[in-house]
Order: sequence, then C-alpha cells, then structure tokens
Amino acid sequence: MIILKVLWAFALLVWSMLWPIAFGFILSSIVRSWVPSEVVVRHIGKNTLWSAILSALFGVVSSVCNYATAGVGHSLRLKGASWSNTLVYMLCSSNIGITMLVAIYGFLGGELLALEVTTGLVLAATAFYFAMLFRLPAPESQEQSAEEDDGMEMGFWEQSCTFFYNDISMTQRDIGIGLFVAATLGVVVPAAWWQDVFLLGYGSNPLVWGWNALVGTAIAVLTFGCSIGNVALGAVLWWNGVTPGGVMAFMLASLLTFPMLNMYRKYYGLWVTVKLVLVLTVSVVVASVIVDFAVWLLSIQFQRAGSIFEHASEQKVLFTALMNLVFGGLGAWMWIVGRKHSTMHAGMKGM
Repeated sequence: MIILKVLWAFALLVWSMLWPIAFGFILSSIVRSWVPSEVVVRHIGKNTLWSAILSALFGVVSSVCNYATAGVGHSLRLKGASWSNTLVYMLCSSNIGITMLVAIYGFLGGELLALEVTTGLVLAATAFYFAMLFRLPAPESQEQSAEEDDGMEMGFWEQSCTFFYNDISMTQRDIGIGLFVAATLGVVVPAAWWQDVFLLGYGSNPLVWGWNALVGTAIAVLTFGCSIGNVALGAVLWWNGVTPGGVMAFMLASLLTFPMLNMYRKYYGLWVTVKLVLVLTVSVVVASVIVDFAVWLLSIQFQRAGSIFEHASEQKVLFTALMNLVFGGLGAWMWIVGRKHSTMHAGMKGM
C-alpha cells in the first residue's frame, strides 16, 4: 500500500512539474542564445555595484544545472572575473535562474516565487560581501576558457535547441531522483518528525531560525540534489510547516553537495575550496535567518497545502493537461533537434 502511495505521489509530482520545468528550460535556452557572454565577462573583473548586477543578470539567464554553473564559474575565473562576481553569477544561476523561477511559480505559486527571489538576492549580496571579507585568491591565470570557437556555426533555433538538449541531459537524473525522494519522504515521513527536527514547537526566535537554516543546509548536502531537483522536496518541507528560512536554506544550498565540493577541489585546490565552502555556508545561513526575521517582523502569513495530494486536488486539471501537452511537446521537439546538432557538433570536433 505504501509503495503504491509513493508511486502515485511521484506521478502527481511529475504531472504537476512537467510544464513548468519544460517551459523554464525552453525560455532559458532561447534567452541564452541572445546573451553575448564575452561582453559580460569584460565587465566583471572588479567588485562594483554594476559588475554585481551584471553578474546576477548573467546568472538569471544562464543554465540552472549546478555542474554547468560550476564549470562556467571556473571559466569566468580564468577569464579574470573576481570571486565576488563569480559567486553572484553561480548563486543566481542555480537559485533564481529562469528555469528555477518558472518551475517554482508553476508548481508552488507566487508566494514561494517571491520568497525564492528575495532570499536568492539576499544570498547573492551576502556572498558578494563575504567573498571580499574572506579574501578568496585572485584568478590562477587569465587564459581563455573552454568556450572556444570550434568552427561550427549554428542558427538561433539550432543553438537554442542545443542548449535545451544539453541542459536536460545534465539535469534529468537529478530531477528524477529529486522527485522520487520528495514523493517517498512526503508519504513515509510524518509531519511530526519534520516539526521535531526543525524545532517548530519552540516559537519564532533567532536560535530556531539559525537551527532551521543549518538543518535545511545539511539536508540539501545529504540529498545530493541539484537546484531544480530540490524544488519538490522543498515543497514537502513547506507543506509540513518548516519556516520560510529553513525551506530557503535547503533550496539555496545545492552548490554545497559533495559532488560539487569535489568539482571545486579539482578546479581550485583544497585550501580555496575550504574558504569557498565557508563563504557559501555562512551566506546561506545568514540569508535564511534574515528572511525568517523579516517574515516574523512583518507578520507575513502564507497559505500552504498539507501534502502533494492536497496540492494536486487544488490544481486545474484541464489547464495543467493543456500546458503539459504544449510545452512538453515543444520540449520534445527541441530535444530531438538539439540532440541531432549536438551529435553533429561532437562529430565535427572529432574530425
């Protein structure tokens, strides 16, 4: 009985999140085809307000895949971007990128979207400051990075489809695992357990907010999820009454998972990785506590469903079916076109 309930919850999550994820990836791939990354890179070598804004905007329209985000972040470092601007790019790309925002809005609504954007911006600003405070080192070199001209030109549509195909290929496993873990925990773990772990019976105070931020971060690290893959489990935490800061800490800490730490170590070495992890962890906790304090101070009340089953019952079935058909079909077409051109691209590089 429990297995059937988990499978049904998983099916409902897939049904509810199919069109937001597809639409987000489609929109992101189209926008990225317009963005001249080299123009952006030339303006983010120094820590200024304009460079931080430009890095944030570059992150918003970039890939939501954490592994791609880390790779582009390393490329930016090699091209001369400052650590502060690199972290702003990485955090905005993984947390408030177009795909992430569309997925959250389509699945959980405007309240969670506003909360994610607010906390994500606070996190980016906090990391920008802490990167300077902890004095992360200068770039190892000023070399050009991996995005080199390989002599193969693609049109706007083909390039958009290739971006879409690559993003789906890199994130599909994490998204699937994230949905299944969320379905399992949502069914198996009782609400009282979440309330005990997050100290929800101890009122609203700085100690509880800090503890929730730490626990949310720890769960994100242990579940190994990518940013968009964490949306479903973040929804489970939200439905079980976890404070906004605790939910946001879980959602925003996806750059701290063990696979990501291994990438940082390979890119930057052990000592820089330690400092980088310290900056990211402190920034996530501080941003989450600030959000919980703001929600408490302004007496903001949120409307929450109780479970995926209750959430699904509140959705408009015809609207969801139509959106899944339209954006799921368009996504399938872009995936086929993108796969074709990715294969041709790989063949040209091999030659």
